Parts: sequence; C-alpha cells; structure tokens
Amino acid sequence: MIYQRFFSFLAITLLIAMLPNLSMAEGDPLKGQTLFLAKCASCHNNNMKTDMTGPQLHNVGERWAKYGDDIYAWIRNSTALIEENHPYAAPLFATWNNAQMTAFPELSNEDIDNILVYIQNKGDFGCATKKLCEDKPAEGADAKLASDEPTETPWSAYALLLVLLISVALLGRYINGLTRLAQQNAGEVVTEEKSILGVLFSPLVIKLIIFGLVLFGGYTTVNNAIGLGRQTGYEPTQPINFSHKIHAGDNGIDCQYCHDGARRSKHSVIPASNTCINCHANIQKGSLAGTKEIIKIYAASGFNPMSNSYLPAAMSDSARKEVYRTWLKKTWADDYKSDEEATEKMFEEQLASIDGSYNAPIEWVRIHNLPDHVYFNHAQHVTVGKIKCQTCHGKVEEMEVVKQHSPLSMGWCINCHRQTEVQFRAGLNESDKTPYAGGENTANPYYTDYKYYEKYHNELKAGDRKGVTVEEIGGLECQKCHY
Repeated sequence: MIYQRFFSFLAITLLIAMLPNLSMAEGDPLKGQTLFLAKCASCHNNNMKTDMTGPQLHNVGERWAKYGDDIYAWIRNSTALIEENHPYAAPLFATWNNAQMTAFPELSNEDIDNILVYIQNKGDFGCATKKLCEDKPAEGADAKLASDEPTETPWSAYALLLVLLISVALLGRYINGLTRLAQQNAGEVVTEEKSILGVLFSPLVIKLIIFGLVLFGGYTTVNNAIGLGRQTGYEPTQPINFSHKIHAGDNGIDCQYCHDGARRSKHSVIPASNTCINCHANIQKGSLAGTKEIIKIYAASGFNPMSNSYLPAAMSDSARKEVYRTWLKKTWADDYKSDEEATEKMFEEQLASIDGSYNAPIEWVRIHNLPDHVYFNHAQHVTVGKIKCQTCHGKVEEMEVVKQHSPLSMGWCINCHRQTEVQFRAGLNESDKTPYAGGENTANPYYTDYKYYEKYHNELKAGDRKGVTVEEIGGLECQKCHY
C-alpha cells in the first residue's frame, strides 16, 4: 500500500541521516588533531600562528571562504588548482617558492572539516578545545587526543532522535487511518487498524533496525580493528619516576647518550642502570622525591654511593638495605637533626620502595610498540636520514612522563616518506644545518654506492631538482617495512 512505501522511504531516509551522526554532525577538533599530527604537522607549525616549512594556518578557513568549497580541492590535490591558475591558490604557491604541498586524496570532507575546526581552536585557544585549556592550562592540554577523551553525543541529539521516531510512528498511523477510510469508501476489505506499537514493531521496522545494527556493528568493528594497537597518548606509570624534562630539557642531556642504540642499531635500547650511575655516582642528592628515585637506581645496580663502588654480588638484601640506610642518614644529616621523627619516617618510606629490587633489572613499561610484521630501523632514520627524535616522539624534553606522541600507523609512516627529503648532500635538508665533513656539496656517503642514485646527484648538481624524497628512492616499497 502507499503508506507502506512512504513509511519505508521515510524510515530509510531517517537511517541514512542518522549514520553520519555516529561520528559527529559537525567538525570534531579531537579527531582533527589526530589527523593534523599525522598529515600536516611535519610542515605546518602546531601553534597555527607562525610559519614553518608551510605557512601558518590560523583563520585559513576565512581566507578560503569566498572561494566556496575550493579548500577541499586544495587539500586533496593542490596541483590541480594551481594548474587552473586559481586566484588564491596560484599566488599562494608562488609566495612559498613553488613548494609543492602533499596531496591527500584519501581525506573526506568530514576529515577536512575536523582538521579545520582543530586548526581554528588551536589558534584561538591554544588547545584542541577551549575546555581542555580550562581543565589543564599549565600542561597544554591539547596533547589530549580523541583516544584519550572520546567526544560525547549531546543529549539534544538523542532527544531529536526520539522525536523523529515518535513522529514516524504517528505519521504511519495517520496514513494507515486514511488508507482504511479509502478502503471503506471503495467497498474493499478494511485493513485492521494498527496501534503505535504495532507500527513500531512491524516486520518492516524490525528489518530496518536489524539492517542498521549490522551496518553500525560492521563500521564499529572495522574502525576498532584499524585502531588496534594504536595508543596515541599512552602514558603508563614507570617503576622509576624518571623526568625527561629535567634530564633532556633542563640539563640538556642528548637523547643518544642514554639511548645510544638509536644511532647504530635497529633498536634505540633502554639504558642499563649503569648508564644512570655515570651521572648519579656524583649527583646523589635531589629533592625528597628525587632522592627516592635515585636510591631505586642504586639498589637495582648494586651501587654503593658512599664508596663509589659496587656491592658484592653475594651480599644479602638486609645488608644492602643497611648500606642505603646509612647513606640516607649521611646525605640528609642536616635535615635529620632538625626533625628526626619526620626524617626517620622518610627513610623508611624510601627503603620500603626498594624492597625486592636489589641487584635486579628495572622493569620499565614499554610505550612504543610496533606490530611484529613491521620492520623499523632507528639507525637508518637517525644516522642516515638525520631525523630528529622529536619528529616521531614529540617534545620529549618537555615531558615529565613520556607518552606516545605519534600514531605509528602505516598511513603516518607513508605520509612521512612522501614528504621527507633525503639528505642526499650536506646542507640540502633544512631541518639539519650541520654539513658533512667534506663540506656543503659533499654527497651523503650513504647515498653514493648505487648507480640508481647517480641521476639524482647529477640533477641536484645541475639545479634541476631541489631535493629527493624518501618515496623517490623506494620508500613506499612494501618490502622495505614488511620483510
């Protein structure tokens, strides 16, 4: 009957209209932040207000507003607009020395809207959302990502959904009444009147609900499967409260002093406790909280800070504990005299924290973890590619507690390979101003062994090209990462 066709059309329309709202009806700045960090942050400054490799982006939506939806085309494929001599795109391209912007054809309009909302909020408030800045103003809360704090659907959306469902039921009943009246006037058999519940639980509605659940379940399953193992923002509690801000930031200790494997092997390696002793054999006293962490290092390595030597391996745990008790009293002698009871309590708390950890490895909690089928070599990126640690790990020198900064996803790696220029010759890579020993025009020794690279060296010398990206030397070949 006509009401059934109408009801089917209305219900399907309602279902289709609801599906986009499963993510967000408007731009989601937290999702936009994740996309920006993965695709845009290597060229555009994350404060949105200063230039970097690319221009500052604050109010970019306003600058493109009078050109309609052209901003979507620009982000997906800037070359096409430039070739069309677009009134805004072409001058922008020329202003930035004809530097080509990476194309992102995979981004949907919704993805771009999310990025634009994040850009505007970051420029306006300094965070992905104003609420994040208000909640954690001192720590720059924009580090919180969508995986940390999911966006909640507003109650108004649920209320609107309820109103729509009731409207559909009432309209279906009204149409059913008109149909019955028409049948009666025509002398036909009158269809039995359906109640509102009868309409809501009719076979057609049940089928549509099942279809919607299958669709939503499939979307959720695939989305969760894609995000499996991606733990951006993961910030576990470590057995020792090691502050990278104090060590790498305030004291300027180079990352590779502790993680010395990064320059010469596949793994960056976690430093042994003996590496810590190199400094803390002399730096023995910090704050009360700091000394508590230092004594954990001494206990793990079996180091005697009073004699600057290592305790005998056969020494009992109780004897080791007395050594550290004596050291604590010696270190905090002045404080001990001024408040004996409080200092004694502090001693016991610190000694209790090392029970069971004497002469044993420190069990650090792993943060960054790639799947087993992915090959990644730190030395290839750090020594050959001259990539800075912060490119992948964020500003670790500002982190009290280290967390995962980048998604480490396949798309994130591929985009980096598409954008990053190989340091074929010293001085070519703007991110690293230090030339090789042979001078600025000396070829990088890692890219001189193969005839394959000869044409690039010749083109660079002739000025026919400004740089060589990782993609151009095979950086997107499957076997490079999946062996």
